[in-house]
Amino acid sequence: MTQVLISIGSNKHNPQLQIERAFSKLNERFENVRMSSLYLTEPVGGIPQSEFINAAIRLDTQLNAHDLLQFIMDIERQAHRNRSMEIPNGPRSLDLDIILFGDEICSEPDLVIPHPRFRDRRFVLEPMQAIAPEVIDPVSNKSISQLLAECTDLNWVKTMEAELLTQ
Repeated sequence: MTQVLISIGSNKHNPQLQIERAFSKLNERFENVRMSSLYLTEPVGGIPQSEFINAAIRLDTQLNAHDLLQFIMDIERQAHRNRSMEIPNGPRSLDLDIILFGDEICSEPDLVIPHPRFRDRRFVLEPMQAIAPEVIDPVSNKSISQLLAECTDLNWVKTMEAELLTQ
């Protein structure tokens, strides 16, 4: 079994429902599936768009990384995501990214693990901190907690519960 960390996010077509449906599909297929709380996050990339809802998912799998990638891309397609038709860093109905796949390091045209930008993204690190603070990035040899403490991303990330309390 390989422990995997996945980042999940959405800002189109009822984002919370998109995330809940994807989590349900992952939970049906894999073992020890756990999801962080939901976070309201500031969009990254400069394109005017709605805020995102993001979370992190931790699971165990016997699939290899390529097969897992195909599985999560199928979930994205079921959520009406068409990567070839969207604006880079633009609005998305569902975004599932493999962040860490055990201690595997992979750099291929269709798959890079660990995810190349996760160390610089607060919206990825904060949810991961909630469910996997001790997990080690095999490239930097730092834990998720250490990476979050060093993260210089100033974009806001709020837990959904905290956001609901302030409205």
